[in-house]
Amino acid sequence: MEPERMIADLEARARDLAQRSQEMQEQIRQVTATVRSPDGAVTVTVAPNGAVQGIDFSPRAVEFSHVQLGQVVMATLRRAQAQAAQQVAAVVEPQFGGTAAMDFLTSFIPQVEEPPPAQGDDGSFLRSDSWDARPPQRPTPPQRPTPPRPGRSDDGDDDFGPVLR
Repeated sequence: MEPERMIADLEARARDLAQRSQEMQEQIRQVTATVRSPDGAVTVTVAPNGAVQGIDFSPRAVEFSHVQLGQVVMATLRRAQAQAAQQVAAVVEPQFGGTAAMDFLTSFIPQVEEPPPAQGDDGSFLRSDSWDARPPQRPTPPQRPTPPRPGRSDDGDDDFGPVLR
């Protein structure tokens, strides 16, 4: 094949690749995911990268405690982020499907398979602790005395002087 023809083919392929890349970027920019909680109290909208664009509350939200509402917001947010990531993967898949790059991208899609929160008799979500609950503290192990270093007196003077005391 002639060098001029090879160069022309490479240039045409580069233009095609740049065009497809531009189209893919535009499609990704347009991705948004809006998800409503099952009870309709919370609606969350996220950008293609999962960033929160909006959280809306229906009048039903006042029926929840602060802990319950936080749980509903987080569960709805996770579902919206997973949905946006799946949409981005669907845009990229025609170009990169079956490649290590696609496997890498899809490895970041959040998994939403959480067990549903326990529900009370009135259908509200329950949680056993509140926002200000502290995790259990592990006891700190006792400190072992450090043996004196050879050639040093045990007068407490560590040769750093009074500046670091």
